[in-house]
Amino acid sequence: MDNSPNSKKLPGPNTRVINEQEQISPNPIKPEDADRKWEEFLGERPYTNIHPRTRQPDLNRLVSGDGHRSIRYGLHEMNSSSSKHHYHEEIWAYDSDTDTMTVQSTIVRVPLPKD
Repeated sequence: MDNSPNSKKLPGPNTRVINEQEQISPNPIKPEDADRKWEEFLGERPYTNIHPRTRQPDLNRLVSGDGHRSIRYGLHEMNSSSSKHHYHEEIWAYDSDTDTMTVQSTIVRVPLPKD
């Protein structure tokens, strides 16, 4: 193991996770605005699907290039009722001294037209 001052510990599967209380965005967005909103939140491309904590591929996440922000949009979100359709904006902060990851999550509603 590299213990030099320049070595940096990375999060992993055993990192302690602190999930802050989930918030709900006060303003729903239109479906046609979702791509733009995702890009605004994630910042510059390229994006990955590498989970910020486990560092493994995650098919339900789109992760910013720096690994500090992600959009979570999986089966639960896709299968929500049209009025509760949503995604999650997540912010990940890692403290290497304590091997702790703090996660802030905001639900963003994207109501869909009813069939």
